[in-house]
Amino acid sequence: MERNENPGLDGVIATEMPPAQLQLGDCLRGFDSPLDAQTVVTCDSAHNAQMIGSFEVSGTDYPGASELLTQSEDLCKSVSLDPSAGLDSTWTYHFSRPSQSTWEQGDRAVSCFLSLAEGNVRTSLLPPEATDNATDEDSSEPDNGNSDDESQKAEETTES
Repeated sequence: MERNENPGLDGVIATEMPPAQLQLGDCLRGFDSPLDAQTVVTCDSAHNAQMIGSFEVSGTDYPGASELLTQSEDLCKSVSLDPSAGLDSTWTYHFSRPSQSTWEQGDRAVSCFLSLAEGNVRTSLLPPEATDNATDEDSSEPDNGNSDDESQKAEETTES
């Protein structure tokens, strides 16, 4: 999926971006679920969510849904956010994590998102330095073009 390096006034960088191709710091317009294809926009245009973290969990044996849920929540809540972003109780954590079937296919990715239930913001939730030197750890993963795997991921939502 191509990213528009020079988004217009609408701020749209990409539409229908598969969840597996999102990058750390991506601001998302019309976010509903981390398992849906997303509209990626510039963080200074109106958006209601942001990908704030991406982690790989380790282990060979599937730890079980509740253990993975706890791990994912702890990882997502460990992300340092910009204190000037004005986060409050209207923001909700969302994360996708491996399901047992995607785990058996080698999936260890946990993606973390924060979203607003109502309204939009025009700022990034991450400190400026967090996205300046962000590296794309997922680039070594082959894209087999099989998007069915993604729909098997589990989603969780927790109030911040």
